[in-house]
Amino acid sequence: MDSDTAIREAVELGERYGLASLAGVQKLVFAISEAEVYCDKDGIDGLIHRYGTSAMRTFAEAFEGVGATEIASALLALAKDGPIPEALLAHANSLIANRRGYAYENLQALVSRSA
Repeated sequence: MDSDTAIREAVELGERYGLASLAGVQKLVFAISEAEVYCDKDGIDGLIHRYGTSAMRTFAEAFEGVGATEIASALLALAKDGPIPEALLAHANSLIANRRGYAYENLQALVSRSA
């Protein structure tokens, strides 16, 4: 299976069964897709509301996997209990919405490395 097909399949499975049902590279691919969609539509606070702050570690791992270290660091900073500063939410949302530090080709490479 080529990387584009594997990416589409991971997103479809994630949409159908949820992030928790996935493992390995499929989980990472869907986590990135899910973060992009939330940040583009509802903002990162919607992602946090859906998955909780502790899940931000999973999202950070996904972005780390495609080389988006700045996004990964911002997400790790969100992975804590208690109030989150609005500036940190806005920064993380902006990084993800602007796809800072990665491109689709990075996602393809991640999938290819795991095959």
